[in-house]
Amino acid sequence: MVVTSNNPLLGTDVYKMGHMEQYAPGCNKVYSYLIARSDKQYDHTVFFGLEYYLKQYLSVKLTPEMAEEFIQYAGMILGSVNEKGEVVPRIISDDVQSKIRKLCELGYFPIEIKAVPEGTVMPVRNVLMTLTNTLPDFHWVVGFVESLILKIWDPITTAACALQYRQMVEKYFDQTVDEEMHFLKDFSVHDFGYRGCSSEEQAILTGAGFLLNFKGSDTVPALPFVINHYGADPKGPIMFSVPASEHSVMCSFGREDELSAFRNMLRLYPEGIVSIVSDTFNVYTVLTDFAQELKEEILSRDGKVVFRPDSGNPEYIICGDPEAPVGSNEYKGAVRLLDEMFGSTVNSKGYKVLNPKVGLIYGDGMYLARYERTLKRLEEMGYAATNLVIGVGGILRNHSRDTLGFAIKATYVEVDGIPREIEKDPITDRKKKSHKGLLKLRYSEEEGYVTEDQVTFEQESETLLKPVFKDGQILQTQKFEDIRSRVEEFLNN
Repeated sequence: MVVTSNNPLLGTDVYKMGHMEQYAPGCNKVYSYLIARSDKQYDHTVFFGLEYYLKQYLSVKLTPEMAEEFIQYAGMILGSVNEKGEVVPRIISDDVQSKIRKLCELGYFPIEIKAVPEGTVMPVRNVLMTLTNTLPDFHWVVGFVESLILKIWDPITTAACALQYRQMVEKYFDQTVDEEMHFLKDFSVHDFGYRGCSSEEQAILTGAGFLLNFKGSDTVPALPFVINHYGADPKGPIMFSVPASEHSVMCSFGREDELSAFRNMLRLYPEGIVSIVSDTFNVYTVLTDFAQELKEEILSRDGKVVFRPDSGNPEYIICGDPEAPVGSNEYKGAVRLLDEMFGSTVNSKGYKVLNPKVGLIYGDGMYLARYERTLKRLEEMGYAATNLVIGVGGILRNHSRDTLGFAIKATYVEVDGIPREIEKDPITDRKKKSHKGLLKLRYSEEEGYVTEDQVTFEQESETLLKPVFKDGQILQTQKFEDIRSRVEEFLNN
């Protein structure tokens, strides 16, 4: 059996294996586009991840061995089983074999891709990218690579989700936090999601997508990824985290000696920020009795001790349970308990800021609506948004391609050189109606981003989408700092 490494021809769906012979006779051009069709969950996309797929897959040199491997696997997959239970392999048509072999003799994917700059934030239902073939005999390649390149839905959707959290942070910082402390926005939401990823590739892509919005992360592979694939400056502020404990290390001291686990953390980290998980047994004992025992040591440290309660209803744990007995620890909540123990000051906007020696982080189940309720309650209680950091992980990545309705659809073909504007328009689901013909993306202050269809070639050339890939070559690369700055520009406008 032929075996090659990183064969991009195998990055496809089975039904794509026959499409190359199914187009209308005489077809010589196909033009497709990428779009997010749904605003049910998020109303904006943050374009990110294309360059990785161009480098990792589409710019790989195609070889004759890759063609033979594809043909071999296609024959196995498209086979059948007869009434005796015997495998009956299917012979791939000569036409398909010829097309695949000619592609690999050419040695590259003869397509041109235009896209918005990575980091662009714009409303859903706008064109993000277009693909078309550069050689008439390879019109089918446009659809063939669709399944592979459509994977960018994942980093885009994660970045869009993180953007929602960032907009929430912006709102409550503007209301409750002094301007000189706004740099803490970058660290208000922290990526805890590495362990919840399904693969290393998902971890690096979604982890990097998160970093377009925040700088706090525990997803280690995201750092080398943005340096190596997106040219991030290793000396720049890319991502940060702090020493932190987990339940196993706290439990290793035994239930009766949990206080020693806290003392050990303070001994190991005598300065800087240290995060200590606090719900191993009784978070209220930690925030009262333990806090009292450790108070002088905490106050004398050159840094901040961040307590991490991580079980229960976060809104109630942080802000207090209004149904609990008045005056109880449960009624007060973590913020008030820390305030009682370590004190606070009032900023220029009239909101309390906890003693800088202590803080709170909550890293479990903090979905967006719950986070908003928590920030709203803190505001109502008179506390600034800086008093809380949250960790999110699986919530950032709990999406599918359908979350934003991502699709790549063909809108224009040429048959024997004659143009045909085409569209998908299912009568049973008009939301899936596609654009038609050639597309142009434009922007104005009055209308924002607008996608026009059925434009001329001259108009299509004036689109905001710029060529990024052609005939196996990457035409431009983008720096991570520039990508991140586009998101910042959107937030600041």
